[in-house]
Amino acid sequence: MRAIVLAVCFLFAPLAAAQSSLKVVQLAEFAEGLAQPHDAAFSPDGKLIYLTDMANSRMVVLEAMTLRLVGSFGADELSRPHDAEFDQAGHLLVADTGNHRVAIYNVKGADAKLVGEWKGLSSPEGVAVAPDGRVFVTNTGGGSVSVFRDGQLERTVGRYGNDDGEFARPHDIEAATDGSIYVVDSGNHRVQVLSADMKHRSTFGGALKLNEPKYLHFDGAHIWLADEYNHRVLLLDRRHRLLGVLGTGQQGRGPNAFYKPEAVLARAPHVWVIDTYNDRVVLLRVETPK
Repeated sequence: MRAIVLAVCFLFAPLAAAQSSLKVVQLAEFAEGLAQPHDAAFSPDGKLIYLTDMANSRMVVLEAMTLRLVGSFGADELSRPHDAEFDQAGHLLVADTGNHRVAIYNVKGADAKLVGEWKGLSSPEGVAVAPDGRVFVTNTGGGSVSVFRDGQLERTVGRYGNDDGEFARPHDIEAATDGSIYVVDSGNHRVQVLSADMKHRSTFGGALKLNEPKYLHFDGAHIWLADEYNHRVLLLDRRHRLLGVLGTGQQGRGPNAFYKPEAVLARAPHVWVIDTYNDRVVLLRVETPK
């Protein structure tokens, strides 16, 4: 197994006149053996990424800065995993969608041991860890969010619908440093922002013309959001204003062409696009607006 290393540089056009173009260099690509990868998490030391290889029902571990394969695990334990995140104790929490649970692993590189699980969920596809240690899980099958504290279910909020605080196929969930909770409400083509106590605060996405957004990632003052059915990844500021776009808006495969990308990681100036239906991960260097 090896990563494909490239150095391709170009500019792409903005969606709106006020939007800055972004300069992109593709640094590496990994595609061998992947089948609909969905999301990924940085290891606590930032050297590795743990990728949910959904259609292969396993986790794949790659070197973050080279995309070289370290190994894989979980093929005999997981069923169509979608998301993963490290908790404050260093455990890897995997949204094990087909098994309706969160699987808990101790990991060292690609050596992993299943040490626990949280059951009773409904097709969970997103998992997030808040600054206070709580863990949030989206129930894509139930239109709700479950909240765990110290390994115990504290409560479940929301229901299926399109009003404030209701969800349709919620996918990603992320906790901001200020305690607010972002829920990517995919079936409603929007993102809802909740307060730390899980009350609806705001909604955005209509002006962005989102089409089945899936997973987002915070990187300093920026938010990256995978807009799956528009074949693009959006760069937003913390006021949810559009700063730039990766992808042409059309299905493709290249440094700036994707096929229904579902997720993104970022650590400026680097961006990792999980290009789901091209069955690959792409590492880019991106110049973002100041």
